[in-house]
Amino acid sequence: MSLGCAIITYNEEKNLERALKSVSFCDEIVVVDSGSTDGTLQIARRYTDKIYYNRWPGFGRQKNFAIGKLTTDWVLNIDADEVVSDELKNEMLSELKNPKAEAYAINIQLVFMGKPLRFGGTYPDYHIRLFKRGHFSFREDSVHEGVDAKAKKLKNPIYHYSYENLEEYFSKFNRYTTLIAQKHYSEGKRVGKLFPFVRFGFELFKRFVLKAAFLDGYPGILYAMLSSFYTFVKYAKLVELEK
Repeated sequence: MSLGCAIITYNEEKNLERALKSVSFCDEIVVVDSGSTDGTLQIARRYTDKIYYNRWPGFGRQKNFAIGKLTTDWVLNIDADEVVSDELKNEMLSELKNPKAEAYAINIQLVFMGKPLRFGGTYPDYHIRLFKRGHFSFREDSVHEGVDAKAKKLKNPIYHYSYENLEEYFSKFNRYTTLIAQKHYSEGKRVGKLFPFVRFGFELFKRFVLKAAFLDGYPGILYAMLSSFYTFVKYAKLVELEK
């Protein structure tokens, strides 16, 4: 069974080499870029000659475009700021010798301020990232795209190095809260003016009391606070769109 990896990029020179090294065991690697102006393409060329440009159409469509360029039996999808653990690599290669499913869900473990988080509601976080080519595709959503399928869970994680520092966190924070608010609005979701405050309180309670974010120390406490505020802002932006 051949295995290919599809990665989409845009100005990922800080992350990409780490990701590509972790999937160098794959039979084929496809990188689809949407117009990087940094060293992303130079890094990609060290690992593959299958590099394509596609104007940005949204996360789901871009990932499907990348998958369409693979020729392997199986597809592994990771983001440019993710790393396949050695344990997961061995688990996947062993599983694909005699596959017991057509799709596999992998635990995406967030690494925040250098610490893999286990509490606060961040872990486990399963997403379908390994599947038989031609059988499945990503939902063509603008954000939080995914694959809909019955899947078997794998044990070992992909590490997600999403935020190098707080400046990068808040840069993504503003973009993603806007995209999610717009998605909710386009789907007809409406909330009252008090709803963002209620959800903020609920998120704090869930992450700190029910999910024990403090057990991850300072990184876990900080991320739980930021995530609760993230929820508040995306719904506040939805209220704003209703005007």
